[in-house]
Amino acid sequence: MIQNVSLSWEGFLTKEIIEMLKNIEEKIGENYTPSKDKILRFLSTDLDSMKVCILGQDVYYQPNVATGRSFEVGGLNSWSTPFTQVSLKNIIRLIHKNYNNITNYEDIKKFSEIVKEIEANKFPILPPNEYFSSLEQQGVLFLNSYFTCEIGKPNSHRNIWLQFSIKLLDYISNRKSDLIWFLWGNEAISKKQYITNGKFYESRHPMLCSKQYPNDFLKSNCFKDTMNIINWLGLPSRC
Repeated sequence: MIQNVSLSWEGFLTKEIIEMLKNIEEKIGENYTPSKDKILRFLSTDLDSMKVCILGQDVYYQPNVATGRSFEVGGLNSWSTPFTQVSLKNIIRLIHKNYNNITNYEDIKKFSEIVKEIEANKFPILPPNEYFSSLEQQGVLFLNSYFTCEIGKPNSHRNIWLQFSIKLLDYISNRKSDLIWFLWGNEAISKKQYITNGKFYESRHPMLCSKQYPNDFLKSNCFKDTMNIINWLGLPSRC
């Protein structure tokens, strides 16, 4: 599982952690997702250059969808291609809201409407197969809380990864004390107790959005407040 490790993570990969990973590898068996080379994908990033961490929950449980990055949908090459992951659609909706200075909840566009704007070159966001890499290069760490699950069984490896996740969050927040954390949903928010430093944006999970909730995801200022350090359209030249 350990591949292409940045120097910034070497302090994390102690004998204890390596032994823990060996035990995890035995427990997860063979029927899991994502593929072995993508499980610990975050280790290839330079933690010291990260500015924002988007902490996901469980990986996608469908075959060939999880990529090792939270919220990225594997195999999706165009926003026009149908896909079922509502969380990603709502992430794009919030970004569209912020870049178009939409203030009223009722005026937030549906994802299908945004796709039409993208196709008409009226909303210049990178396609999904380039988007996550671009944000990662700008300093966005897409991290999962639990790094595998059994195919077809969401959250099935939660207990297997929990202690590893706790130690990982502690390491990240001590090494990168000025990191900004996006905690979406109860599972991610529950991890705040293990994060000793940083600035936090908390909201409901982007999977379910409704005006009735004061902490609804589409009311979050997480993207708006960080547009000065990350171009959330995926276009670094515009930062």
